[in-house]
Amino acid sequence: MADVAIKDGKIAEIERVQGNGGRTIDVHGLVVAPGFIDHHTYMDAQIQWDPYGTAEPQHGITSIVMGNDGLALAPVKSGDEHELVTSFVRFEAMPRHALEKGIPWGWHSYRDYLDSLEGRLGINVGGLVGHVPLRHFVMGQEAADRPAKPAEIQGMKQLVAQAMEDGALGFSTNRNERQMREGERPIPSGLADDEEFFTLCDALGELNAGVIQSHLGQYTIKHFDTYDRLVRRTGRPSVGQPVVHRAEAPERWKQQLDAVAPTFRDGYLPYLRTNTIPTFRHFTLKNAQVFDEFKTWKNLMFTDEEPRKRAFADRQIRHRLREELKDPRQTDFRWDLVTVEKVANPQNHKYAGKSVDEVAKMRSQDPLDAFLDLALEEDLETTFVNYTTGGDAKAMAEILRSPYILVGNSNAGAKVQLGAENGYCTTFLGLWVREKGVMSLEQAIHKLTFMVASVYGLEGRGLLRPGYAADLAIFDAATVNAGEVEWLHDFPANTKRLIQRSVGMHYVVVNGRVIYEDGRLTGELPGQVLRGAAYRASEAASA
Repeated sequence: MADVAIKDGKIAEIERVQGNGGRTIDVHGLVVAPGFIDHHTYMDAQIQWDPYGTAEPQHGITSIVMGNDGLALAPVKSGDEHELVTSFVRFEAMPRHALEKGIPWGWHSYRDYLDSLEGRLGINVGGLVGHVPLRHFVMGQEAADRPAKPAEIQGMKQLVAQAMEDGALGFSTNRNERQMREGERPIPSGLADDEEFFTLCDALGELNAGVIQSHLGQYTIKHFDTYDRLVRRTGRPSVGQPVVHRAEAPERWKQQLDAVAPTFRDGYLPYLRTNTIPTFRHFTLKNAQVFDEFKTWKNLMFTDEEPRKRAFADRQIRHRLREELKDPRQTDFRWDLVTVEKVANPQNHKYAGKSVDEVAKMRSQDPLDAFLDLALEEDLETTFVNYTTGGDAKAMAEILRSPYILVGNSNAGAKVQLGAENGYCTTFLGLWVREKGVMSLEQAIHKLTFMVASVYGLEGRGLLRPGYAADLAIFDAATVNAGEVEWLHDFPANTKRLIQRSVGMHYVVVNGRVIYEDGRLTGELPGQVLRGAAYRASEAASA
């Protein structure tokens, strides 16, 4: 047992402290851990109107990294702001009216954007410079139409280097061919070839700073040689695909971990990531993204509702939809993993909680016909939930224990009306550590803190050590867990969203000040902008 003394936002001592120089918090019986670091968020917009990035602090998170998968809000030229919003709206299912009302545009460079956050944060915030805004900045309206020319690639590389010196923690991209923006146009970064991708990443290698975060395609191993070439070429750590147990491909996670193992053995760091929360998505046929890898389905989801309903009722179109779901080149689609969550018509209450397979048997129909007929009967208001990942406890235990895995894939700030995964840290500690015993509490805390800080270059964070930032998560190990998911109407334009509450998290401290206490935010704003090693080197050179 020891006391943790804090002075000027940093840990001063860890021992029996005599005297009382300020507030004392009695944490007898509780765990005092370094604050957790959420490295995979899309908080770029939300943090502008919500300084805490709620519900991050409720789960012990004191620092976040935004700008993932190529999406960011800087750099940007005047008049191009709309182009960046369109990618967030479709790709990350973020409500357009909330973004349009909530983002106080006014910055241009990456430094401008980070500067706009200074002095008004509840948690610490760092960011990656995204491939999408870089393409728009250099290529303008053609960013989503064509490959980049050599001179344009060099222009983007210069912007990456400048953003790193402005404070970016790294560079991110998304080359997933499934991902689309509004207007059924591809995400601009999806048009980048290997030459463009590697050249932009070279900027980090030349600076010897930063992390490369990338999403290169479907959840197979066909892109994994790219991770190997990337880290060997640049010498920088990378954070790649999510790895989870997938019901439709139960052995794939092993293949993914095996694919990066030789590169790690050679001393390079091509990390992968995972979420601790079994994945599910709430959807209706008004907003579904779960069918985006299937061409006809995706095209229909981009049409207006009335023609979409007519198409769903058309028998010939249904035949195409059915055949696409059987295509062996795509991810296997299973109707037994799609459940009716909420019906719009009380007469259909008997279907609530049933899988589509079960509904089909009850109605003596084919599963696709049962699915579409029920949705059409309810004017597409039927809410479904699609359970896809994390269902095999033994497989997930091996994934979580892997030294190649970073825990954290919350997507906080994105898909706010489809799900809420803010609680991945408390789920990890409650479900996987306490209940399933996959590792010790100390090992789990290391995974959520110093391991992430080391990969992302967050100096002076992630440990309880004198001189380190006093970022603390104080919780009851016997009860900590994720709580209920609920709706709030607290986004701009009174937009609704889903958040996840926590259980057993008593205090959260950021830079020595309590921001969360006994279930409520305190109003304190001690958060800092976390800038990377290239920024620190640049500032030191100019001093």
